[in-house]
Amino acid sequence: MRVGLDFGTTNSSAAVYDGTHLTLLPLDPVNSTQSILRSTLFMTREGAAYIGREAINRFSEGNVGREVEYEWKYIGDAEVTFADLGTQQQALYVKVEANAPGRLFQSLKTGLRDRSFNHTNVFGTSYTLEELIAIVLRLIYERIEASIGQKVTGMVIGRPVHYAAHPQADALAFERMQMACQLAELPNVTFLEEPTGAALAYAREVRREQHVLVFDFGGGTLDVTIMRLDGKGRRQFIATDGVPVGGDLLDQRLVMGRLLPHFGEGATLGIRRLPFPTHVLEHLSEWQAISDMTQPKYLEIIDEAVAIGDRKKELKALRSLVRQNYGLPMYEAVEQTKVRLSDADTAVLGMHMGEIDFDETVPRWDFERLIGPDVRAVEACINRAMATGGLKPKDIDVVLRTGGSSRIPRFVKMLAEKFGADKLQEMDVFTGVASGMAIAAYEQL
Repeated sequence: MRVGLDFGTTNSSAAVYDGTHLTLLPLDPVNSTQSILRSTLFMTREGAAYIGREAINRFSEGNVGREVEYEWKYIGDAEVTFADLGTQQQALYVKVEANAPGRLFQSLKTGLRDRSFNHTNVFGTSYTLEELIAIVLRLIYERIEASIGQKVTGMVIGRPVHYAAHPQADALAFERMQMACQLAELPNVTFLEEPTGAALAYAREVRREQHVLVFDFGGGTLDVTIMRLDGKGRRQFIATDGVPVGGDLLDQRLVMGRLLPHFGEGATLGIRRLPFPTHVLEHLSEWQAISDMTQPKYLEIIDEAVAIGDRKKELKALRSLVRQNYGLPMYEAVEQTKVRLSDADTAVLGMHMGEIDFDETVPRWDFERLIGPDVRAVEACINRAMATGGLKPKDIDVVLRTGGSSRIPRFVKMLAEKFGADKLQEMDVFTGVASGMAIAAYEQL
């Protein structure tokens, strides 16, 4: 049995196709929608691995609200030579977090293009990025086989058109993804660009001649494919393009554009009124980077700022955010606010936990201001694909939107202005790509 897999930055899904029926597979029995698996990994101190909603639940139960504590750990001896005393044995100690029950990883796919992210230490065991992704892929693979009740003989896995804007980073990311699949021992893997998969799912039910532009906007990337259908079941792919702009980046825009004042931005320290170090707050741009701030060197800076700073409420909120592991709930609240802004002109982004206590009213117009550079990057991507295919907006008959971020009103408006609102169609935003991968697997593309 050949299957299709959409391994996404935020969510993953899988499907099988038998030439007539398309079946989405229940990858996550804990999630409210079992065919959608959050692309998360939770590793315990003992080395046990959990994925999906269970990974988030286990992290939240054991970490959120827990006070970070450090202790000195003996790591061995070293010989130290002194001029007057000669060579002596010196015991070596390092500070390690004493009570963390486990570690959560999100958006691992985004790290593929980052050469500096080559390995990380998980409770004394070193893992490369490829090994972490392989763990997730292997667990997904095992769930697929359990679901279909037979061996998987081949897999078509989605990939973005471009993992990164720079060609070298893009090539590196694809090589690392291939290595992760090998480490996971997945059988007979081939890769297909994600918007191409979405186009295949659409083309399965269309029997008229038309040009289709697929707008696939997920958590990590925006990908575009232009396809010609001949009305007789045949299709021709004309152009593809993509940019590393996704829902995760839009969440970061909200955090850095609206929330920093609630965590000490603008505070001054001591009688000399020195500014609070900006490099500390820059860590709020990513959830994983907030976790990095639990290192003693950052905790000492924050504690001193609370002691001598002039914005004590906000600095205490920062301390609570870091020390009590509230980074994940913050980013979940940001994502929920972004979703609410798709239906409302304003939304309240609130946090009331630990020493964090604020409600920030976010107007949709200001969110659109913050993501303005990303809207322009996305439109430039569409224009490149159109130019490659030698087409103009009037030549496009259907604009097919898929991926969770494709519902954001500012992008819908941009597409409507460019192509006409009557041409816009939405397919299943979370599982459309997986459906296309399953069709490709069946047709052995």
